[in-house]
Amino acid sequence: MEVVKIATLNTNGITTRTKVGMFEGLIRRHDFDILFVQEVTSPDVMNMRGYETHFNIGTTMSGTEIVARSEIQLNNITTLPSERAIAA
Repeated sequence: MEVVKIATLNTNGITTRTKVGMFEGLIRRHDFDILFVQEVTSPDVMNMRGYETHFNIGTTMSGTEIVARSEIQLNNITTLPSERAIAA
């Protein structure tokens, strides 16, 4: 049986490149495959090499995202208009 490491994290609105680097270090250190992230404020700072990101950020500029290793194919990505949920 293959093991998939999944985590859920609240980033509390990471906005600086330094904090993004710390976040990325945590992900790589624990070798997560899929992450469900809350309190995402900007899609530009959350891009990581080797991972695909799917966002649900609306007019309030605070939303959710799914981060998955590039080799993991996510299908049927669904978002809520409230920006509070994303699923695949």
